[in-house]
Amino acid sequence: MRLRVLALCATTALFLIPAAPAYADAPTGEIVKATRTGGQVVALTFDDGPSAWTPGLLDLLRRLRVRATFCLIGGQAKADPGLVRDIAADGHALCNHSYKHDFMSTWTPEQIQADLTATNDEIRAAAGDPDLPIRYFRAPYGAWGATPQTAANLGMTSLGWAVDPTDWDGSPSDVIIQRLNAQLRPTAVILSHDGGGDRGPTLAAYEQVIPQWRKAGWSFDLPALTGGPYPPACTAPAWRPHTVYAKDRRVSHGGRVYQARWWTKLDNPAAARWVWYDLGPC
Repeated sequence: MRLRVLALCATTALFLIPAAPAYADAPTGEIVKATRTGGQVVALTFDDGPSAWTPGLLDLLRRLRVRATFCLIGGQAKADPGLVRDIAADGHALCNHSYKHDFMSTWTPEQIQADLTATNDEIRAAAGDPDLPIRYFRAPYGAWGATPQTAANLGMTSLGWAVDPTDWDGSPSDVIIQRLNAQLRPTAVILSHDGGGDRGPTLAAYEQVIPQWRKAGWSFDLPALTGGPYPPACTAPAWRPHTVYAKDRRVSHGGRVYQARWWTKLDNPAAARWVWYDLGPC
C-alpha cells in the first residue's frame, strides 16, 4: 500500500512541475531600439535589400570597418542570392523584413508565421546555409500588429529604431547627414535603406558621417537581443589557418569577427592583431 501511495505522489509531482519553454533562451515580444552595449555607440541597420545598391554599401562598410544589420526581403533574397552570400560573408547580422514588404499589422499570427518562415527559408537558401543565424525581424513600415510575439516564437528579436533620417524620401546626402546628426544619440539603432529606390544619397551620407563620428569618439555595434544569453551567431566564415585571405576579407574566430589588414595566411586573428582588425563579437 505504501509503495502505491509513493508512486501516486511521484506521478502527481510530475504534473506539478512547470513545462520547460520551447526555447530556454527565447526572445520576448519587446521591440528593441538600442545597441547591445552602452556608451557612445550606435547600430546601423539597412532595409529593403538586397538591391543594386547593396554592393556599394558593402564596399563602403568594408573600407570603413563597420558591421551592420541587413533587413532582407525574402523575394529579393531569392532573386539575388549572391548578394545574400556577400552580406553573410562580411559578418553582418541578418534580419527578416518579410517576404514582399506587406503591411502586416492586421494579419493573424498564422499568416505572419507563414510569411516569416518563408522569408527565413529564402534567405538561408540564398546563402547556401540552412543554419544561418537570423536573429532579428523588422516589420515593414513599422506596422507591428501581432508580429513581435510571432517573431519571438520563431527565435527572432523585433527590431525597431531610435534614429530615422527618412533617407527613402529622395533627399540629397547633405539633408540626410543633417537629419542623422540632429538625431544622433548614444545606443541608438539607426534606420536606413539599401533598397527601394535610389540609395546613392544614403551611401554618400554614410561615407561622410562614419569617419566623422568615429573621430568624435563614436563606435559601432549590433542591436540588442531580447531573452538570452545566446551563443555567438557568426555569419562570417570560420578562420582556417592554411587559407590565404586577401585584404579586407572577414572571418569569424572565437565568437568574434575580424577583417584582414592585408594578405595573410597562418596568422591567428586572436593573436596577430597587427594583421587583423577586431570588429567585435558576432
